[in-house]
Amino acid sequence: MTSPYVLKFDENLERFTEAIDRLGNKKEAERAYRSVINKTGTRVRKGVLATLPKQVGLKKKTISKALGPPKRAHGKYKGKAASFEYVLTTKGGYIGLKHFKAKERKWGGVIAYPRGGRQEYSKAFIKGGRFPNRKILNMDGAGAVFRPNLNATNRWRRDFHSLKSDVRIPEEMVTGPSKDVYDREVRSFQPAIEAEILKRLAKAKG
Repeated sequence: MTSPYVLKFDENLERFTEAIDRLGNKKEAERAYRSVINKTGTRVRKGVLATLPKQVGLKKKTISKALGPPKRAHGKYKGKAASFEYVLTTKGGYIGLKHFKAKERKWGGVIAYPRGGRQEYSKAFIKGGRFPNRKILNMDGAGAVFRPNLNATNRWRRDFHSLKSDVRIPEEMVTGPSKDVYDREVRSFQPAIEAEILKRLAKAKG
């Protein structure tokens, strides 16, 4: 699953045509739009990096890695067509509970903090052996939170699986506080374009 934020403009928009008239040529208008698109996109990315960690209960470093580098608006160069979009995308499935400060309880089960809220997972475990000398399991996925198949008829032959949270960054990125960041910056786009045009006009006169 992949979710993008895309900041772009349609060059047939009346406001862009007006920008061409005011600045004197299309190339200068394109430069103005690309500049504002990239500045706005950068603020969106910074805002998402500021809100998502608390929103989902993960470290900023983890969120930054999940988002990856953005695709910025740019002019035509080295055979590449011009781009008037700033694209910020992320992908991924449900995140394992081990990433949410998961910890075994001495009396059984595991506690973890998806979205920053404490949740208990009965019958779950992270380590093997007897208390107080339990150790991380020597197996694939070591350190994850596991739970046995509680529907198995023979308790001694149960298989087990790792537990995941209900958190998916692509979904979280376009909801709640992170979506609010995007909406706020989109509303600021046209005023920012106007300011950029006035700045370029003043520079041309000076």
